[in-house]
Amino acid sequence: MSEQPCTSCGETGLTEHERHTVEPDEHGHHRPVVHRWTGACSHCSGSGTSHQHPQ
Repeated sequence: MSEQPCTSCGETGLTEHERHTVEPDEHGHHRPVVHRWTGACSHCSGSGTSHQHPQ
């Protein structure tokens, strides 16, 4: 097994994440809401490298 640069995050260890929810507004009406944040890459767990298995 060898370490290779993670192509999902470009070796930074960070990616943009997005979660869609439905939440009540100030009037009690349900509205779709998108939450966005930067966090650890889910492919490499934030290391910036991925493990490749030899073929």
